[in-house]
Amino acid sequence: MPATLLTPPVPLNLRQIEVFHAIMIAGSLSGAARMLCVSQPAVSRVLATAESRLRILMFERVRGRLQPTPEAHRLFSEVESILEGVRRFNALAVDLVGGSQGELSLVSSPSFSEWLIPVAIKRFRARYPDVRIKYRPLPFDSLLPHVLLGHADLAISSMPPPPSANAAARAIGHSFIECAMPERHPLAQAEAVSAADLVGQTFIGYGRDTPFGRLTADFFAASGLPLRADIEIRSTPEAMGLVREGVGVALIEAFGARRPVTDGVVLKPLVPRLAHRIYLIHTNVSPLSAMAKEFLAIFRRLLKQEGRDNTLPPTLPEHPGEDVPVRTPRP
Repeated sequence: MPATLLTPPVPLNLRQIEVFHAIMIAGSLSGAARMLCVSQPAVSRVLATAESRLRILMFERVRGRLQPTPEAHRLFSEVESILEGVRRFNALAVDLVGGSQGELSLVSSPSFSEWLIPVAIKRFRARYPDVRIKYRPLPFDSLLPHVLLGHADLAISSMPPPPSANAAARAIGHSFIECAMPERHPLAQAEAVSAADLVGQTFIGYGRDTPFGRLTADFFAASGLPLRADIEIRSTPEAMGLVREGVGVALIEAFGARRPVTDGVVLKPLVPRLAHRIYLIHTNVSPLSAMAKEFLAIFRRLLKQEGRDNTLPPTLPEHPGEDVPVRTPRP
């Protein structure tokens, strides 16, 4: 009858497997010790522990030399793939620290997809050319679940998550809602545009169920002119396309039209100024990855360069008065 083990074998750890591999390659305890840069007694102790845990003899001494047992040969056939996996793990860790490999997944409000995020990605890629980037501009209803489900490392958003969301958020800058118009439009000569100036114009506006739609609705309501959009859009890129075609004027997120050449579009500030915060959102289940932190640092430097790195413009109060509407869009 086959012998019955009183206690089952205990699995080896990676160090014990590494010592076994070195002995098999070197053919001796002293050779394995030199390979691993340790003492021969240390190798002997690890081997003894490994044989005790497995409850098998892996080496026999034949005429003063170590001879692997058949069991050792069987085990050795599996070792290379294990150690290759360890080598790949360590190589990837080095690459991630050095930024030569890796992946970064980003989402943002669509209004930031025309200029702000592309410029940040360009600067990030200049520093980390081998990092693969996934970028999606998404409406807020899709943006937040994307982050919470782990499909994105971070989000750059025009509004914060609701308090009940399992997400961390902080304001990292600000921007403005401004008026875009064709360069030959009569309002293109004005220094600034008020709500009254838009009466009688073909008005392109965000839907009221969007963050910027609610923000602009509050702006008009404060002026006593609750204008309604003649053409309703969902995001800044759509509005810019209509303005370029001369369809009308639009209130848009200013970064959405920030470019060296405006393609026949003029951007004018509103009176009073209408500011909003820019938020970083990420899951609070785990910290930001190293690559996400690097992207965030580059993004914040870009905001600083644009004078938008503070959460509110320095000339505007934290609690705005009637003449300076600075609001966080309502969820």
